[in-house]
Amino acid sequence: METIAAAHSFLDRQESLAIWHAAYHDLEESIVYANSFFCETFGLTLDDVLERRRYHLVNPPDTTAETIAQYQTEDRQAMEDGHFLQRSPVGDGRDIVVLKLRFDQGILGMFKFIDSDLPGPLNDPNDLDADFRAVVEMVKNYQGGKSC
Repeated sequence: METIAAAHSFLDRQESLAIWHAAYHDLEESIVYANSFFCETFGLTLDDVLERRRYHLVNPPDTTAETIAQYQTEDRQAMEDGHFLQRSPVGDGRDIVVLKLRFDQGILGMFKFIDSDLPGPLNDPNDLDADFRAVVEMVKNYQGGKSC
């Protein structure tokens, strides 16, 4: 967990990405970091997020068990493949782009809402906009230059 602690300052400065880090012990996640944009998106303080720690407690109460299981499946995919990337419509002409990277014995997750008219598809983290690419580069630097 030393690496995520060292990355806090950089991640805290990312104002257009909601970012969190979930550490894993077997199949159970513990959210151990969230930036201010993540907290604002969920209407929680950082203390609330860190106290609740689990996806099903941090997400809104109406989040289904199936959705929480999907998040955990995405995390497992990122742990196995190095990353998980998905773009999905959310309505009102907006999409959400979710990127999860294997990082420091867990998952560094981030998301951003974008205009649905922006070009796609998005298949590789390196194809993403500058905000995402900055975090991908930071992860590579901490991992000794290894690609996601």
